Amino acid sequence: MTGYNYEMMVFSFYGRWCESVTGNSRQYQAVLANSAINAWFLIELAKCEAEFHELADRYVGGNVTALDLKKCYNECTYRMFSIRPKALLDTIKPAGSVILRSKGIPVFSGLNQN
Repeated sequence: MTGYNYEMMVFSFYGRWCESVTGNSRQYQAVLANSAINAWFLIELAKCEAEFHELADRYVGGNVTALDLKKCYNECTYRMFSIRPKALLDTIKPAGSVILRSKGIPVFSGLNQN
């Protein structure tokens, strides 16, 4: 993979991640353009990539295909979609609006004794 292809892949990944933590296009643009959030994202991505290298480097040159390495990379970096810098996101949130998507619909449980 060339440096340019890697940069485009990271930018595309960052764009998809920004979409996952915002609710509309204005919030998306604010998150995408925020340098502190971008720095946080790149640090967390570097941690995921370090995990990938820890798992995959010993197999390079063996009978592991590029597709296998890509699947491993995707699994290591997929956790980025489950974490977010709440403190940084709250700093760019407009007053009175919610920047994070809801975490789902609460379901009544008869097991809840409280």
